[in-house]
Amino acid sequence: MTVIYAFQDHSGRWHGDPDAPLLDPTDEPGRGILTYQPVPGTPEAASPFTGQRLTVLYGATNLETGPVSYQLDTGGRFLATWNIHTLLASPMGAAPLPAPSDTPPDPLPAPCLESAFTENGRRYVLTGTRCDNRRLALELTISSERGDIQGELCGAVPAHDLAPLARLLDAASRTLTTPASIPPPRQGSGWAPADCARLAARFRQERDFTVLAAEFGCSRGAIYEELARQGLIRTPGSDRATPASKPLSDVMQQRRQIHRNSHARWSDEEERQLARRCADGILIPELSKEFGRSEQAIESRLLKIGAVGPAADEARLNAL
Repeated sequence: MTVIYAFQDHSGRWHGDPDAPLLDPTDEPGRGILTYQPVPGTPEAASPFTGQRLTVLYGATNLETGPVSYQLDTGGRFLATWNIHTLLASPMGAAPLPAPSDTPPDPLPAPCLESAFTENGRRYVLTGTRCDNRRLALELTISSERGDIQGELCGAVPAHDLAPLARLLDAASRTLTTPASIPPPRQGSGWAPADCARLAARFRQERDFTVLAAEFGCSRGAIYEELARQGLIRTPGSDRATPASKPLSDVMQQRRQIHRNSHARWSDEEERQLARRCADGILIPELSKEFGRSEQAIESRLLKIGAVGPAADEARLNAL
């Protein structure tokens, strides 16, 4: 599992396990920048690392994985090891927290609520920490077996509202997973005016086509086509015309002198590899060279496969 396993503070001192071996000895550790900004009012806010820009190391290790994920300034979101979570969360920045299986836990820095389980290849982790205002700061993360973050929910609620909130989530789950409640997929231009307006409004808040497709009961392609029809996203290649004075074969040959796989069909393995490289934090120019395709083609494919990572985020911004 890919995790953050060491970090360097502003004084140059390393913390965690900087010499930890990676599962693949040929791999090089990933590096990134993390500005540590815990939720105000929580015990983590007293950490000596609060506000610091930390250089972090991440990679696939067999170290014990903690309950919290961190968004890097340089792109990518990863779970951290228990050791790193302990160092960042502790007011002293040093006293280790016990692993989830240890009892009893340290009551000061440790979350007062912890629950986790694995189902269908996904890891679900819920943590809650008491705030100074008698509320619970909750974080729910969903990750793959490789440690890639698939989804998350964060917020603060009063402790006595947990039971009603659980009933609400259970009711929402039953409603959304009932086949009869999902409208039939839209075909062609079968969008009602009200749905078109609602999609436009939702797209300004939610850029993930998978989420929008589930919400509107249609395919990701239908979402993409309707947003393109409304002019809310730029269709890849729409602003570049093929010169009419040259046969297509000549144009194709010229393009493939620059990008060896220009206009070639993507295989399933290439798409999986592109998604993995994007999740590793590789940016669009490097992906273009690696896959032998134009940057516009890389952006289009990242949007189509719903990739996660800084390159996909850039592609969505460029599509506006």
